[in-house]
Amino acid sequence: MNYIKDLANTASYGFYSGKNDSSEKKRIKDRLVEVVQESKKVLCSAKTVFPLTLFTSEITVDRQNITITNRNFFKSGEIISIRIEDILNVSANVGVLFGTVKIHTRFFEASKPYEVTYLWRHEAIRLMHIIDGYIIALQKKVDCDLLNTKELESLLSNLGGGSIARI
Repeated sequence: MNYIKDLANTASYGFYSGKNDSSEKKRIKDRLVEVVQESKKVLCSAKTVFPLTLFTSEITVDRQNITITNRNFFKSGEIISIRIEDILNVSANVGVLFGTVKIHTRFFEASKPYEVTYLWRHEAIRLMHIIDGYIIALQKKVDCDLLNTKELESLLSNLGGGSIARI
């Protein structure tokens, strides 16, 4: 219970006074609800191509995390959530039809990045641009919370793919 109270206090950018002030509780609750709603807005996602992978995997980018779901059987699999701040680099290997996204983080081995294979080519490139743009924006300390989802997706894609040669 104290954890939830601390989380609500952190989200409201204040300190809990310990009083039963209903306006303070409402402000904390409203801010926490707003943070939860914003964090669930998906910027982009991609699934692996079915015939090449019997159990498809999915990669989803939202305002806080990258979530990778690797399915290995019916209704079973592995879900990995990586905070955007923890990503060091992202790259894409693309061919004529398909691509692979490689994600280097602080937690995986540097020589062995996390890979999602058999994505459609254009989806792999789009994911790389958006994730790379998000990394650059966070390094420049840009507040992305003020933009709506479509604007943010477009701007991050342009930022991440700014000087990349077209393949």
